Amino acid sequence: MGVFHMIVTDASARHRRVDFHADSPEQAFLLARNEKDGVEVELFEGEHLLARMTKSGANMWQIGGVRTARAPSRREAPAMPGAGAGSSSA
Repeated sequence: MGVFHMIVTDASARHRRVDFHADSPEQAFLLARNEKDGVEVELFEGEHLLARMTKSGANMWQIGGVRTARAPSRREAPAMPGAGAGSSSA
């Protein structure tokens, strides 16, 4: 079982932490199902942020991705047109 927690922020900007153990992070949806519309949730596994979610209606959630500050490695970076061996500049 994993160790998870959610930071729940209501419309008044009050924060509440909910800790739980589960086999997967999807358990967070069951725990948050009774929250009011508009509530924002940050879901963590340990100290690692997994997702940001906003409740937009009855059992409807908008899930945002989590951006990392890490720059892409050279292997991950897209190639620039005209770059590389055999290219010439005038």
